[in-house]
Amino acid sequence: MNDESNRSSGATSLIAAFARFVRARVAGRDAAPGRIGVDALPDDLAVLAPGALYAVHVAPRSPECDALIWATARAANTRHVSVVLARERAEAAARARELGFSGAAAQGWPRRLNVLAMPNEAASADADSEPALALARLYGGLRALKRFGFRANALYIVEGAERWFSWRDPAALAREGRLLSSWCETRGITMILLLGDAASDDDLGIDETQASASRSELNGACAGVARVRRSHGELLWQVDFWRAGRALATGDVHALRFNEAGRLSIAAPERAGDARRDARLAPDEARVVVSRAVVGDEAWVPRDWEVLADRDAVVAACDGARGATVVLAHRNGAQLEALCAAVHTLRRRCGRALKIAVVERGEVLRHQYELLMLSLGANLVVGRDVPFSRLESLLQSLQGQLYTRPLLSDYRTALAASLADAALGYQNVAAFCAQTQGALARGAVLRLPHVLVKLTLPPALAHVDALAWCRPRRAGDVFTADASHLYVFLFGCRLADADAALARIFTVPVERVAKDVTYLSDDGIGAQLQALEAENRRAPSADYSDLFAATAPVIAMEDKADAATESESVRRSRAELDALDAVLNQEARRNATDEGPLHPPARRAVRAHMPLAEPGN
Repeated sequence: MNDESNRSSGATSLIAAFARFVRARVAGRDAAPGRIGVDALPDDLAVLAPGALYAVHVAPRSPECDALIWATARAANTRHVSVVLARERAEAAARARELGFSGAAAQGWPRRLNVLAMPNEAASADADSEPALALARLYGGLRALKRFGFRANALYIVEGAERWFSWRDPAALAREGRLLSSWCETRGITMILLLGDAASDDDLGIDETQASASRSELNGACAGVARVRRSHGELLWQVDFWRAGRALATGDVHALRFNEAGRLSIAAPERAGDARRDARLAPDEARVVVSRAVVGDEAWVPRDWEVLADRDAVVAACDGARGATVVLAHRNGAQLEALCAAVHTLRRRCGRALKIAVVERGEVLRHQYELLMLSLGANLVVGRDVPFSRLESLLQSLQGQLYTRPLLSDYRTALAASLADAALGYQNVAAFCAQTQGALARGAVLRLPHVLVKLTLPPALAHVDALAWCRPRRAGDVFTADASHLYVFLFGCRLADADAALARIFTVPVERVAKDVTYLSDDGIGAQLQALEAENRRAPSADYSDLFAATAPVIAMEDKADAATESESVRRSRAELDALDAVLNQEARRNATDEGPLHPPARRAVRAHMPLAEPGN
């Protein structure tokens, strides 16, 4: 009797298990497909089929990864959703509380939502330890999930899933991928693997070829593979391939934005009258961090601005920022290097979506220093006389922009290129050509604009008088003369400002010095220098160095106090430029003397003992 009852109960339980299996399979086939959590993504690139395995390469614990996880979980077409976060338990619990989970059921979320923590225990393991056996990591991960039960038509989102696989062994990785895909299909479970950079990093000890082969082996087991990556500061959704029923989409790329709710959305081309103002490059794009020196004594400051004490506090507060607006102040030349370091650090650390503005709040930045700031990462340089209300409008105009200039790896290189050397005043033709060519070569790093002014002297005007009237005051401005022309090189000067600069250099009206004035820039300077050198080799021009001694560089300094307080790096850069100038001058003199037997010696100018005739006589 007992044997018959046991057989009867065993048969009943077997039938019940088979019925549950059939119901699960039917439910899995009839379940409505879900969607990946990216708004406005085309359906054929967003569908999540029941029982399918998907892989998305995205940086773990990043804003875009966080937005993707919770938007996908909230939009799931099932009650059973499990989210595995690659974080400590306290961090996972804090994030759940931020989303509104405080012990009771939260509105708008799946009823059976599980939030699990997967701390990075491998970080504390010995780096020289033997790698785990194939399938060991995957079995361990699935065994940990089994404690919370497996349900048909469930959705699993696993952050940091790269820990589950054997990336060093492509063959083992292929087996793991096929096993997990079959497991998902058998149980009717949809799983999204969020793979971090470690899936292809050098930290795993594999080269790029092996990493590419490993990724291909895993991709072959998935129903869809996509990547969230940054290009020049902009987030992109790049689809390797994605299956939707019998359709297969490959190679699609879409720009991503964050909306006001913090969700990811496709940045579709705007139509007339359909502009979206809530689309952001990063979640913190509305944040504005300002140095106290920028605000000054303004009576009203926008309440959402973060006004901090100084430049160092601003840099520290922007650690981890992505698209915020940072406003720094320039006071004087003594702080130039520190300002360069801050701008360069912010740009390299925070990416190209960060907006950086430099505001003049003391001395006016020279043009070469303005170009220096733009080359080191600044989006905008605001003049000293710009009203505060206009500053707000300019900062607003930066929203949605990306920094696309090439970024130098070392800001000191750019700083040295922007500094004018110690040369100032008259130089003979050979030294002038060498000095000017050196300045052009150094300024090419920043694309500094220079101007070479060629003045045709009247026949009745003595060269000595014309040279005596030319008195440049800025370091780097030099001049020379040949038989019939006077040449003035203006360092870091724009072509539009050459007239005003020339008028300040001469102590008499320019019309009295030259009957014809030609302004040269860019390639025109190089061609003119080559012609001047060739003419000087054929017939050396007179050397007036004994009449016009080199002017001390300190005259060209705008402020002697600033020169005394220059940082050590700036002084070191100036010393290097002075040494380079000395070498160039020495080489130019040696080249001029090497031609001694072939050419007559350079003519020396001697002051006349009787007055010269006036041009009108």
